[in-house]
Amino acid sequence: MPERLLKFIEHAYTLKEIRRRGWTRRGIPRVESVAEHTFGLALLSMLMADLRGLDAERSIRMALLHDLCESITGDLTPKDRARLGPEKSVEEEKRAIELLLSYLPPELAEGYLDVWKEYNAGYTAEARLVKELDRLERALQAIRYARRKRLRKALKPFWEEFLSISQDGLLRSIVQRAVKGSEPNLTP
Repeated sequence: MPERLLKFIEHAYTLKEIRRRGWTRRGIPRVESVAEHTFGLALLSMLMADLRGLDAERSIRMALLHDLCESITGDLTPKDRARLGPEKSVEEEKRAIELLLSYLPPELAEGYLDVWKEYNAGYTAEARLVKELDRLERALQAIRYARRKRLRKALKPFWEEFLSISQDGLLRSIVQRAVKGSEPNLTP
């Protein structure tokens, strides 16, 4: 049992070393790791689920599990997913998460897989919230990176996309406040 748990932990810990490719492709030096992104999402999930009276523990589990498969697949950007095709990229991620969870006791693995599937399907309030917070986390990270003047133009689409898609007033106001608080760096 300890050997299998260690194998799972070692895979998960590789997320500390996998850099987020979408940021590196935009020429950002010293980008966050998948694990750093996951931490940000878990924190946002706890906070917002608690504020909304949702199941915070389940939301945090989703946040922690949502990109775990990237310890095998690597960080897949939207362009990577488009290149692979939606069905193939989902199938690769599913195989990866099933392999990782196979190192755990079956009852634990089954529960974690259910949470992972719930997130991907987005059929609960918690899953929809965590998906929205994943986009929020990306927008907030873009704002942080854009404080470096030369990156402003390349990163503005990240928070503009969030603001154009999100229907959540509180989350939209957080992004708007983050942009305003970063001025003059973020204004043309």
